[in-house]
Amino acid sequence: MKILKTILYTAIIFVCLSCEEEPQLYNFEEFKFVSFIDQSGEILENGDTYIIALRYDGSVLTEGFSVNLEIAGNAQEGTDYSVVNKVVNFEAGEIKSEPFEITIIDNLVVNDIADKMLEISIASVSNPNIDIGVGKILQSNKAFALKIIDNECTESVADVFNSSNIHASYGDSAVSASVSGDLVTLNGNLVGYGSFPDAELGITLTPVVPGATIGTATFENYAAGTDTAGYEYQFRQNGEGTFDVCTGQIMVGIDVYYLNLGTTSPWIYWYTANTTFAAQ
Repeated sequence: MKILKTILYTAIIFVCLSCEEEPQLYNFEEFKFVSFIDQSGEILENGDTYIIALRYDGSVLTEGFSVNLEIAGNAQEGTDYSVVNKVVNFEAGEIKSEPFEITIIDNLVVNDIADKMLEISIASVSNPNIDIGVGKILQSNKAFALKIIDNECTESVADVFNSSNIHASYGDSAVSASVSGDLVTLNGNLVGYGSFPDAELGITLTPVVPGATIGTATFENYAAGTDTAGYEYQFRQNGEGTFDVCTGQIMVGIDVYYLNLGTTSPWIYWYTANTTFAAQ
């Protein structure tokens, strides 16, 4: 009798252990869930759109339903990102939602917070029989974390362009530059003319918004100096110039004029130098 009890007790323990090891299976006729397909992602702050999708687990539904979303985090709507609405729909019979789109706004400014975070969570479901998150206990994938990575550099105009090693693409020469506020003064063979090795040009850099790392590069008609033969030169801007601190480039078109006092129109157009000045 004692042996029989021992065998029976061992069998009960074995059955209990076997039950604990079995994975939790849900009767999808009874349980229905909605959740995010993924849990996290990241995107550069470059004006692109990030697409997020949700999934439905359960028996096939003959009617569609909608999911209301909430967005939290240290990024600001209208400044760092924009959304058309915060509702996504599931069509009848579908297990994947329509896309939820978040458009990232590139503010072109170095942020105080290098990387910003958004947490998109499920606030409510129009069908009261559908639970939020997969599982009755863990309820996984109830939220999606999106990291917005600031892609602006941290250097200033002075950090980049205050240098004795600036490459001028037109003429393939090395020139120097000094920075005072928003004015960059370039010295050297700026226009690819060997008899004019010490030209000077002051270019004003104006950011598209205060603190931005890109913007326009402009200069007024500029008295450039005299070449080795004694001719006096003037630089005039051709088209719209640009600058980009992060790539270390100033791009500007320079019309070269020289002074000929023996004519009725003393300033004579000579040629145009479309030049990129790049910090090395």
